[in-house]
Amino acid sequence: MLLFYNCSCWIVKKFKLVLISVLFVSCKLEQTTSQSVITVRLSLLQIVAVTIVIILAIAIIIMLLLRKYLALKQQQNVTTYESDILRTLIDNIPDFIYIKDEQSRFIVANKHTAKVVNAETTESLIGKTDFDYYPKKMAQKFFSDEQKIIKTRNPLINIEEEGLDQNQNKITIATTKVPWVDRYGHILGIIGIGRNITKFKEIEQELVDQTKHLQDVNILLEEKHEHINHQADELTAQAENLKQLNLDLQKINETKDKFVSIIAHDLKNPFNAIINFSELLVLKADPAINPKQLEMIRIINSSSKMAYSLLENLLYWGQSQNSTIPFRPSNLNISDVIKEVVEFHEVSAVLKNINIINNTADLSVYGDKDMITTILRNLISNAIKFTSKNGEIKILSEVDSTFAYITVSDTGVGISPEQMKALFISTKEIYKGTLGEAGTGLGLILCKEFALKNGGDITVKSEIKKGSSFILSLPLPAEF
Repeated sequence: MLLFYNCSCWIVKKFKLVLISVLFVSCKLEQTTSQSVITVRLSLLQIVAVTIVIILAIAIIIMLLLRKYLALKQQQNVTTYESDILRTLIDNIPDFIYIKDEQSRFIVANKHTAKVVNAETTESLIGKTDFDYYPKKMAQKFFSDEQKIIKTRNPLINIEEEGLDQNQNKITIATTKVPWVDRYGHILGIIGIGRNITKFKEIEQELVDQTKHLQDVNILLEEKHEHINHQADELTAQAENLKQLNLDLQKINETKDKFVSIIAHDLKNPFNAIINFSELLVLKADPAINPKQLEMIRIINSSSKMAYSLLENLLYWGQSQNSTIPFRPSNLNISDVIKEVVEFHEVSAVLKNINIINNTADLSVYGDKDMITTILRNLISNAIKFTSKNGEIKILSEVDSTFAYITVSDTGVGISPEQMKALFISTKEIYKGTLGEAGTGLGLILCKEFALKNGGDITVKSEIKKGSSFILSLPLPAEF
């Protein structure tokens, strides 16, 4: 506006000067009336007209320039207003927002970026690079990414990268960087924005861990459920088999039929209840329980299992005497059978502080599962019975082209050569265990008979006061 005022004053002054000059000349010329005077007056009028035209032209030019100046000024005010809005916006966004030139030097940065790198102001960042604020390795990663964007013009969209917070702690940043190009297509640098997603990543990892834990728990529950169902099916099948067996035995011998019926129905189920409940009491015992009470529960469990084994041996022996025991061979995983038997005798071993080491491989054999389970139960039960406290039992496996060999070794009392001769034949002499555990003398006899029935055998190696090793051989599956 000041320029407009000055221009207006200049035009008025010039116009006044021309009018004064014309009036002065006119006055002088009025004193004469010659033809030359008339000519001079006409010339003066022409000069005045031309001068007025020039002044008007200048005025028009000045007005046009002034209009353009006002338009530019208004546009500048709008640009400044929009710039202020944009600056306010980016300075109040809790993200990293910045613009860098072709050498990855800061041109623009918001307050959050300056705060995180501990710069005093956003202006102090101008001309600096990441190498001035970050460790060399991290800064080199940022620089390489930005230079690649500048060379290829390919943006990086929402990538996760490592960064630092204001306290120099490592954080995870979701970063987007795009090339900065002018209207003519020239690359000027990069524009970047990043967000600290460390908390989101931690929450995400917690969710992943919880999901995995729940999946593991679910798998475990499914396995337990399947195992329980399998045991229930086996118990149901065994009960049906025993029921049918009792009916067959009744036809042969009424007395023996009654005896077997009592064993099968009136004793076996209570023993199962005693074993299961006493084992549950051991596993779920309150930490505050009296140690003596816990020991008594373990003794109940161990004694019940021992009595159950004796009962089972008597039952199988009675069946074998009449050739009524079923024989159903199939391919089975001997490692699973051994694991079940070891778990069955776990409390008995703990009672004597005996360490059972199962080093058998994942191996399949061909035979009757019930018979093989009975063999292994007797071998491991005898190993526990004749091993002193703090002893050790090892279960190993080997294989050749036709047979698998399962060895049950103990550090027990050993077997004398005289005892070895009568080991697999029926005698009146029954040996007790290291804690006075009783037996029937039928266990090893059944083991030998069942091993032969399944196409294998049992051999033994022993040395007094050093222990014994029983080797069970079983045929491999035909497709092995």
